[in-house]
Amino acid sequence: MRIRSRLLLLLIATAAVPTLAMGLLAWRDAERALGDAVAEQYRRSARAEAEHASTYVLSLATELGGALLHLDPEALGPAQAQEFLARVFLRRDRISLVGLFDGQGRMTASVFVDDPEAFARQEPQFRRHDTVAAGEVEDFRRRAAELLSQVPPGRAYAISAPYLTAVRQRPAVVVVALGPRGGPGGLAAELGLEELSQRLAASGDGSERVFLLDGGGRLLLSGDPERERRREEFATRLPGAPGAQGTGQAGYEEEGRTWMAAYSPVPGLDWVAVVARPREAALAPLDALARNTFGVLGLTLVGVLVLAPLLARAMARPIARLAGGARELARGNLGHRISLPRRDELGDLARTFNDMSQALEVAHRELLGFNAQLQSQVEERTRELQKTQAQLSRSQRLAAMGDLAAGMAHEMNNPLAAILGNVQLLLMDLPEEDPSRRMLSAVLQQAQRIANIVRELQLLVERQHFGRTPLDLHKMLQRVLDGRGADLSAAGVRVTCRFAPGEVRVLGDQQALSDVFGRLLGNALNALKDRPERELTLVTQRAAEQMVQVELRDTGRGIPREHLERIFNPFFTTKQQWSGKGLSLAVCHRVIEDHGGTITLQSEEGVGTTVTLMLPAAPMPPPLV
Repeated sequence: MRIRSRLLLLLIATAAVPTLAMGLLAWRDAERALGDAVAEQYRRSARAEAEHASTYVLSLATELGGALLHLDPEALGPAQAQEFLARVFLRRDRISLVGLFDGQGRMTASVFVDDPEAFARQEPQFRRHDTVAAGEVEDFRRRAAELLSQVPPGRAYAISAPYLTAVRQRPAVVVVALGPRGGPGGLAAELGLEELSQRLAASGDGSERVFLLDGGGRLLLSGDPERERRREEFATRLPGAPGAQGTGQAGYEEEGRTWMAAYSPVPGLDWVAVVARPREAALAPLDALARNTFGVLGLTLVGVLVLAPLLARAMARPIARLAGGARELARGNLGHRISLPRRDELGDLARTFNDMSQALEVAHRELLGFNAQLQSQVEERTRELQKTQAQLSRSQRLAAMGDLAAGMAHEMNNPLAAILGNVQLLLMDLPEEDPSRRMLSAVLQQAQRIANIVRELQLLVERQHFGRTPLDLHKMLQRVLDGRGADLSAAGVRVTCRFAPGEVRVLGDQQALSDVFGRLLGNALNALKDRPERELTLVTQRAAEQMVQVELRDTGRGIPREHLERIFNPFFTTKQQWSGKGLSLAVCHRVIEDHGGTITLQSEEGVGTTVTLMLPAAPMPPPLV
């Protein structure tokens, strides 16, 4: 062989072979990096879809439980039950049916839309709810009654397996919630899953599929009604998905194509979210990378006779940078970009790589934003549940302490009456100058003080059945202020009233509510003693859900933070005087609770205290014709 041919072969070997090897290494690294990035993106998408599906269903269970928190369903009359169910029905879109059940599994009241136009004229919000056929009401009643009887001990709610409605063949689940006391009966609602199915259809991008499987691995929701009715079997194609405890990935064959899939269990439900895409579509950027790489290699072989060493050097550096970019992408550095200002195939490859990195980075940010939004919603729901749980716990503590106080009051009444009677008889028999009279008068005074405490205990313990009548809140507050006007003026307290415009009426007992506000004013006066600024502010406003809010703010001493949790406990007081019994706020809490309202207290030591009361509003009188 001639030297020229050998030199040509040597140039080809020294230029083309290393370039080919480097291209293959870059392609392999890019394949691994892209495969890992795509798999991670699909896992995140599956987790996001699973969390959305969980929130979509479980939030209804939370809402139903919240609606029953301070309500005894069996105590409602027919009209009250119907009004209560209508409020629950309108809280959430896509509810098909809502019903109230007694302890024998009978549906005592229900709300559903069977004539959309008639309901829309009555209430436009009914347009957002599914229409129910007559034959589907009985199916709902049967499913709800069966589910209520199967709620596990210790659980406040239960969710049925997904099913297609009897007439309209729409995907739905039944959600039931027991009352807070865990008694028989409860509240049930049928939640349509069409909106969730439509979201799954909209989440798919081109050839991408997003769908939900049930616990047995059958297709539940996919956005394709025909496939949902067929209930396709995926247990054999994705054997790890049914019963999965965490996210995972797998591949399966369908219609002659290989699909890449990631799955994630839906929290709180026996479902699995799956995101899948054909392998060739998922790895399309890698194919472009391979085509560009081998195109560059072809040009290298053509120019090797003239510029083999220089061309090899010029090719090696860009490919190395591409390989480095792929490795950065594999490490999770989605913001990495390749700066390659060239107008050849390598420049196109770098720009394609940058476009791919940017697309992955944008998708990653969107997922993070969606996760942050979900986390914010979960935290908000958690705070609401914690607040409700704290109120329930406080009521339970007051009830337990009240039982103890009831026993004490009962046992003390008889001997106390004997003491008072005997001391009064002795005082009647003793002359005014008798030295024993002063001691007996002190005994009488202290015995009367004990009697007052016993009366306070009885007021705290006995559950009052107040007559609920419409009251003018502003007039009642003004009367209480006028009654304490002399004390307020003597203490140098400036009173500011910011009442809501117009007449505000509440349902309650005039004497009991006046006593509550009188006690709160007394506490405020005590807190304002010896304060440089003595201001008392009364604010009223109409709140949501037929409630009226009353705020009483003072600039008093405030309450230490460590005492706030016990401030409503009987016999707990922050007053320095020995005469303080520590029963005033406990009595206020019991009275407001018996009125169907709430009382909360916020305070900062050295700044002041704000007491907030929520009272049920009286219905507005019909307009005069």
